[in-house]
Amino acid sequence: MEIKIFRYYKIFYQGSVISVIAPGYQGYFQILKNHAPFISILKNGILKLELKKDKKKEIKIEGGILRVNKNMVIIIT
Repeated sequence: MEIKIFRYYKIFYQGSVISVIAPGYQGYFQILKNHAPFISILKNGILKLELKKDKKKEIKIEGGILRVNKNMVIIIT
């Protein structure tokens, strides 16, 4: 699954991930490979990316929008 995170009109992070845990408006949720098409509003919190087995990355965000479609996650913060 691929991810692109846009911040301040540029690509902040881009790469391949196993899973994404995001701070949704109603609470945290997880996106895995082959997830159904989905759009969500994000609130302030920590975006947790699992890049490879035993390798993780955390990114602090202050709200935004997340979209999933055909194994591509796009986040605009």
